[in-house]
Amino acid sequence: MESKNKQDKDKGSKLDRPEELPWDVVDRCLLPVLTAHALAVILAFILNTLRISQVSSWTLFFWFTAITLATLWFYHNLQVTAAGKTVLVTGADNRLGQVIVKQLDEVGFTVFAGMKQKACAEAGRLKDQCSGRLHVLQLDVTKEEDIIAARDYIAANLPDGTEGLWAVINNEQWAAFGEVEWVPLPVFRQAAEINLLGTIRVSQVFLPLVRKVKGRIVNVVSVLGHVTAPLQAPYCTVKYGVEAFSDCLRSEMRRWGVDVVVVEPGDYTTGKLWYDDTKLLQQAKEMWEGMPEESRQDYGEHYFEYTIRRNLEPYTKGKETDMAPLMRSLQDAVCRTFPLQRYTAVTRAEKIRMLILNHLPRSVHDILYP
Repeated sequence: MESKNKQDKDKGSKLDRPEELPWDVVDRCLLPVLTAHALAVILAFILNTLRISQVSSWTLFFWFTAITLATLWFYHNLQVTAAGKTVLVTGADNRLGQVIVKQLDEVGFTVFAGMKQKACAEAGRLKDQCSGRLHVLQLDVTKEEDIIAARDYIAANLPDGTEGLWAVINNEQWAAFGEVEWVPLPVFRQAAEINLLGTIRVSQVFLPLVRKVKGRIVNVVSVLGHVTAPLQAPYCTVKYGVEAFSDCLRSEMRRWGVDVVVVEPGDYTTGKLWYDDTKLLQQAKEMWEGMPEESRQDYGEHYFEYTIRRNLEPYTKGKETDMAPLMRSLQDAVCRTFPLQRYTAVTRAEKIRMLILNHLPRSVHDILYP
């Protein structure tokens, strides 16, 4: 009975959650379809003008689109062979890291799971649930010695016949909630060291191994790397930086045949993955109390309590996270022969907002999303 109630609860949670769409397929097909339409119009005009044929542009568009989509679908579904390939996952002690490690292990990859502390409960769970191919590493991305030691260990423990590392998934995350005036500089520095500088340094150290097999770097970012949100300045700031770093690295690695993939989950598709309400409330309270008395009086205690709790509730008090869209994006980023540059595991509303922000004047976005 309890199992049935849990299934009903999970089902209801998924039904209540805003629908996530396969944006990767839409993004891959949109430009080729528009190109097919343009070619159809031009070719129809030329054929009709020269009186070679009276074929309509819609007929040509239909055939061009059918051929284009069939070709795209074929290449989109090509996948690499997991046997003998290795993947490094940082932040394997957080909830998302645990799931992606298990999923890649089930597919057949040799997974190196990097954790802040090698001897922890999460490491024991992974060892119990995964195959003998799993390696658990101590990897604090803010410590140079951990990163170098992890590289040396991976290089010495590659499967037979493997020359390098197929993929690095930069999944280490850290967030803090508070208005800019409340947040002390050390909090911004910690956010940068973990989310941005950690990603940069791990990528630098492991790129030689990735280049050997023309593998890929997969950076887990956030929709907040495009769309800012109040009370999340430390997180938004560094995620914008990771987006820029990924674009630069992609351009530099293209000649080596190395893919750089960005996975951008939205708020609804991450939900409780990154946030613990008790820790965040305590952290916000400490930052608030560290602010000068005059500033606290300007804001008021009621404003602090109301603002923090109101903005945290959607993340920590909402429905259980449906991780399927994000996991599908991460697995595609690792397993597809021709991955997209960017996977957006977001809802329709989040995707529309990103399109408006990226392709229309900023004033339009500010009017629609004040």
